[in-house]
Amino acid sequence: RSSEQGSEDLLLLLLGVRAVSHKEGMDLPGGFASALCRCGKMVEACGAHEAAADEKTRVLLPSHSYPTKYELHLRLRLEDHAFDGDVSVEVAVTAATASLTVHAKELTVKSAWIDGKPATFDVDEEATTATFESSEKKILTPGTTATLRIVYAGVLNSNMCGFYRSTYSTTFPPGGGEDADETRRNKKVMASTQFESIDARRCFPCWDEPLKKATFACSLTVPSQMTALSNMPERRVETLGPRGAEKTVTFAESPRMSTYLLAFVVGEFDLVSKLTNHGVVVRCLTPVGKPDLGTFALDCAVAALDRYDDMFGLPYPLPKADMVAIPEFAAGAMENWGLVTFREVDLLLDASSASSRQKQRVAEVVIHELAHQWFGNLVTMDWWSGLWLNEGFATWMETGVADALYPEWDLWVQFIDGFQGRALALDALRSSHPIEVPIDKAEDVEQVFDSISYCKGGSVIRMAHALLGDDDFVEGLRNYMKEFQYANVTTNDLWDAWQKASKTKQPVKAVMNQWVQKVGFPLVTVESFENGVLELTQSRFFADGSTEDDDKTYWTIPIFAQSDDGERQFVGLMPPRPTATLPFVSSSSRSSSGGKKFVKINAGQYVPCRCKYPSLMNSALVANLAALPPEDRIGILSDAAALSKAGQLNPESYLETLAAFQDERNDAVVSTLIAELVALYRTIARGRGGKKGKDHAEVLANLRGVAKSLVEPHLDRLGWDPKDTDAHLARKLRGEVVGALPVFFASSSSSSLFREAKARFDKFVRDHDTEALPSEYQSAVYKMVFASAEDPAALYADVLLPLYERLELNEEKKAVLIGLGAAPTDDLRVKVLDLALVGVKMQDFFYVALSMSGASVAGRDAAWTHFQTKLDDYKAKVGDSGSSILDASITGACGGFATAEDADALAAFFDENPLPRNARKIDQLIEAVRTNANYVDAFLNSNAPAWLHHHHQQQPPH
Repeated sequence: RSSEQGSEDLLLLLLGVRAVSHKEGMDLPGGFASALCRCGKMVEACGAHEAAADEKTRVLLPSHSYPTKYELHLRLRLEDHAFDGDVSVEVAVTAATASLTVHAKELTVKSAWIDGKPATFDVDEEATTATFESSEKKILTPGTTATLRIVYAGVLNSNMCGFYRSTYSTTFPPGGGEDADETRRNKKVMASTQFESIDARRCFPCWDEPLKKATFACSLTVPSQMTALSNMPERRVETLGPRGAEKTVTFAESPRMSTYLLAFVVGEFDLVSKLTNHGVVVRCLTPVGKPDLGTFALDCAVAALDRYDDMFGLPYPLPKADMVAIPEFAAGAMENWGLVTFREVDLLLDASSASSRQKQRVAEVVIHELAHQWFGNLVTMDWWSGLWLNEGFATWMETGVADALYPEWDLWVQFIDGFQGRALALDALRSSHPIEVPIDKAEDVEQVFDSISYCKGGSVIRMAHALLGDDDFVEGLRNYMKEFQYANVTTNDLWDAWQKASKTKQPVKAVMNQWVQKVGFPLVTVESFENGVLELTQSRFFADGSTEDDDKTYWTIPIFAQSDDGERQFVGLMPPRPTATLPFVSSSSRSSSGGKKFVKINAGQYVPCRCKYPSLMNSALVANLAALPPEDRIGILSDAAALSKAGQLNPESYLETLAAFQDERNDAVVSTLIAELVALYRTIARGRGGKKGKDHAEVLANLRGVAKSLVEPHLDRLGWDPKDTDAHLARKLRGEVVGALPVFFASSSSSSLFREAKARFDKFVRDHDTEALPSEYQSAVYKMVFASAEDPAALYADVLLPLYERLELNEEKKAVLIGLGAAPTDDLRVKVLDLALVGVKMQDFFYVALSMSGASVAGRDAAWTHFQTKLDDYKAKVGDSGSSILDASITGACGGFATAEDADALAAFFDENPLPRNARKIDQLIEAVRTNANYVDAFLNSNAPAWLHHHHQQQPPH
């Protein structure tokens, strides 16, 4: 098989091309005399690194010992959904102790030894620990090394965490036969790991804390026909038994790393592979018979690894980099060192038919995970409070490297409404949290794998880059990597490296700590701009417009500005106080341009904040959009939306801002415009009527008309059919336009939009014609056809369900699930929600509720009722997996409301049915509902309805 040949080639390359090395001068495992500093040196030899502020409150294993090397063997029993384990750990002892305590969860310990002598053990299931003591009551003394060996058994669970099993179908012949009767599907089982954050303990007894780095020498006994993978290349393979039914694969010893980065995958694969310019073997492992689906991701990975080698000044530390598609996966991907695992849709694609959105997603995820090979794996946060160091930097890096590889995608422009926009939306809530969250119990980290850690983290890294400049930024990064390779860090270590590298003496540590330690972000207001002086004020911005800030939060804010002479400048640092004046010399400040004179602050959108202007200046900005680059046009649009919802900008002025983008032709900016129009319409549609008796239905009709006038011209411009000359963003926008227009049209089969969708759907189903129904807008067409069907029950049973079963790519199946969310009757809504619970994999089942909640008010109510009545089924579906899956289900069930009464009902339900692991998400959703309710009332009782009526009447028929 090709996978076996690939392993042989890899070993030859390993021996001939490059070898793994540890940090030069680092104390290597064995013979430790005392505790290690997080930098990897002995505490006595270092003394340069301060302890983290929250170190004393952390719930940790005893500090009298730590591991230096694991020798781990696992034998899989796939048919029993179980495995047997045997682990020996070299342990450095730093204080006298009679026992050794490790983490262990859902493991059955059978026997144990300390230094070859039998040991007794006590398992604490609540603390997920096991404590071992020599039967001879031997005291382990400081400065010595002990060996702890444990024989045990574990469960291959189905929760997508720890060591778990996935089921998948194979098609024979690969790709299917010409006739459906010639094609058959076989169900198979594979095994893989997901250890981050604290699930290595489900696979083997260990010190499951990021600071407790060690080396790993691993081996796996697996069925002979299966491929076994780990972080390192295989060293040898031994066939077992007279019939060779099993084999033991032994892997090379790893460098020093944290337990959450260890990984194993066992399954049947095909692969494609390449060698980087610097000698690293990169492989993309795919389902059998589908190696071509990995080619695009492989090319991204090879280019990214070479670029990272150059940027970080340190070569990729391992001899190989594997990427594997896992059929059941909770997150998007996991950066296991040398063995990155992915959800299938985030790695595999058919380059001939994949949407531009999927290509961009695959590139970004691959590049993100490979950034972690340095930032997170080689250099690791010392505790989970520093999670953002991993995820924020990788988010920034995925954009930067993908932008360099695919400049036509304009990813830094997309960043403004994408990553930064998601960060600002969440961080404007009182229920948000700082980027760096004090975490006492490691279990609590689950709730901060969110847009704050990733998106706001990436945004403040982008701000630091703008403040420092590229040369100093990269120099500081290289010094940081060199000092802490194979070791652990705190946030201050990164700030110190950048501050030392700053030739302009920027106060990096003082500035950046404010942004990572304080919750929220500032609203910066231009009070005046006269005689070359900017007068600015700042206050914390809240989504609901409230001004009560008990903490009186202020930030040091890098101010970048552009005047109407087109020059973007770094003006200076606004100090952390309510008001400040900063000199900004520009031609506009010396002109007499009257009301047309403007200055755009936060030019380039480098700072994650909102900006507000005096009325005349705001009008001048909106009137002169063409003078600004795309990222600043997006900034003006997204700021206007947020300010309007917060009561800082009257709704009719926001509508004027939207209308000013009538002639916009930059596809990334139009994408933001469409997203804001859809969000506005859905919010107003889901509220109650205005107190002054405004006709809610009339307001919605006028809003639909205005929105269509802004969106429809782009469908006319782009057309339904992709063209060979289409740019990436044009193809992406076509899908967004087709997806948005049904929001503003009645679900009527007589509509030209719905007729076109139906014709394309019929041809796709009848002829399997992907040109008739490009992947860019498949889910949108499914929704339109289902919502307007004359016999939706028959369409569901006879067409959509068989289509879901027939399609092979997970991305295609996902599009059908989203389409099912448009079910137009109560009976069908219940039926498809029940299907999701019992007939769809856990990783995908929430897509139906998310789609249904967004499709209509009736769909939202059905999703919420279903969640309430079947909460136990939802909890059983998710089981003990990560909180993100149930978070998504809660969002689908609760995210579409916009009245105070709805918020009260949500709060009452979760008070009676608490979900502690999802508490932060629930608080955020309820707060967002209350904010929306306030906005609907303000909007309907403003001059916005009259504005909409006037402008809708003026529009020519389309």
